[in-house]
Amino acid sequence: MTALSSSVFANQTEYELMQQWLDLESQKGKLELSWQTNQQSLQNQIKLLKEEKAALRALINKAKDARSEVDEKRFELTKQQQQLEENQRLVKAELKNLMQFINRVSPLLPPPIQAQWEDALTTINSTPYSNSEQLEKLLSMFKSATEFNQRIALNNTNMTIPTADGETQMLVSQIYLGLSQAWYVSHDGKHFGIGRVEQHGWQWHHTEQAQQLLGLSSREDFLQSLAQIKSMLNKPTTAAFVNAPLAIAPIEKDLL
Repeated sequence: MTALSSSVFANQTEYELMQQWLDLESQKGKLELSWQTNQQSLQNQIKLLKEEKAALRALINKAKDARSEVDEKRFELTKQQQQLEENQRLVKAELKNLMQFINRVSPLLPPPIQAQWEDALTTINSTPYSNSEQLEKLLSMFKSATEFNQRIALNNTNMTIPTADGETQMLVSQIYLGLSQAWYVSHDGKHFGIGRVEQHGWQWHHTEQAQQLLGLSSREDFLQSLAQIKSMLNKPTTAAFVNAPLAIAPIEKDLL
């Protein structure tokens, strides 16, 4: 009985051990299968993480490039803005110099150009022009003076003329030889004179004084010359050479 019991116990023990071994092998197999499955999953995750890392690095590099490009454009725009401000400063300084020059030169010009410049300056001073627009207007004034200086101009106007009884308004014909010299004769032919640039501005000299400055012994020849010039200006096809006396005033340009 004792031997049988021992044999049964031994068989049970071997069975249990075998069962435990089988369980362990089963668990081992499950663990290995689980590891293989998890390993593949982990490898896939690692691959995805690497791809995401590479994508993020590419985005970072692209962002750096974009930022560098933006910084470069901002720098260029800043330089352009500074250059524009410097140009505006230079233009403003030039406008100031031009205005000073115009105020200094204007009294030296013939009255028709003086009147044009005065009207133009009034418009400029009363209109909110930009610097470039002001410069354009001022250059237009110089252009009109230059064109006037390149031709002989006839101007019919009323003029204050000294007489024996004081001064009187008369209708006269003024003939301008550019910007520096002019003559006038009244429509009744009794009064004449010369105009010229002098040190302190444009000055008219009348009849006897004009005759003296021109060195005329007879006014008839002078009046005839003016009549010929006036006729040629009215009818350019009759143009011919005419002797017209001049009286140029000495001017010290450094004092202008």
